[in-house]
Amino acid sequence: MKKKIKKYIIPGTALMLSIYASAAFAIGTIIGYIFTNLFCKKLVYTGKIKKVILDHGNYNIHFHHWIIGLFMLLFGFISQIIYTAPIFFVGCIGGLIFHDIYTDKKWYKIIHKKQPR
Repeated sequence: MKKKIKKYIIPGTALMLSIYASAAFAIGTIIGYIFTNLFCKKLVYTGKIKKVILDHGNYNIHFHHWIIGLFMLLFGFISQIIYTAPIFFVGCIGGLIFHDIYTDKKWYKIIHKKQPR
């Protein structure tokens, strides 16, 4: 039952809420999710592009793409660009954030202790 909730209920609820907010936002979210999925499969998972991981002492700080998406939204709100940006692009960033939270089982692990060599 738990797998069904994660597989169908959560994405369905997110899609319904985004359609309620705006059709352009919902389309942007779907396109952002698909683009992020293709980008990760073709470039990140194959090793052509490295993950954003900062080395800090005995720890590694992993910037998941949901964090990068939140930084983009935060920058947009602070600089007030978000108020003039089409809602479609805000939806694309939402799709980027949703992709990482939905597909990565360790999306909440940001700081990792280094593995001894």
